[in-house]
Amino acid sequence: MINIILCGGSGTRLWPVSRQHFPKQFCNLVGSQSLFQGTVSRNTDSCDRTVVVTNKDHHFMAADQVDQLGVYANPAGLSFLLEPCGRNTAPAIALACFDLAPEEIVLVSPSDHIVNDRESYTATVRAAEEIARSGKMVTFGIKPAYAE
Repeated sequence: MINIILCGGSGTRLWPVSRQHFPKQFCNLVGSQSLFQGTVSRNTDSCDRTVVVTNKDHHFMAADQVDQLGVYANPAGLSFLLEPCGRNTAPAIALACFDLAPEEIVLVSPSDHIVNDRESYTATVRAAEEIARSGKMVTFGIKPAYAE
């Protein structure tokens, strides 16, 4: 399975911690890793390869944070798709998928989520992979407790 990590954003929602040249996914908000590093780490348990879709201005920061993790002994396991400017979620996913075989199973994940129960997350991703292998599309979400 291939993990496409959506790593865009303008850095405006968590100002002053997050800024245009240092958006929230690269910040260490919880624990010793950035949100982006947490995404990379938890998805390497289930995925053989990672494609990071990010802004060209954030490429070196993303590459540096992945290097700090030391999870890719094989450089072929990681690639970057650099956007000249943000184009939103659907185009980012579509562009990343153009380079993949049609039968490839893809896990698309945002780079700025916090997942506290990694064991349950990994089990859920593996179960979803089996469903996807049967030709179905799987989406993840949380059951809302109230309208917000």
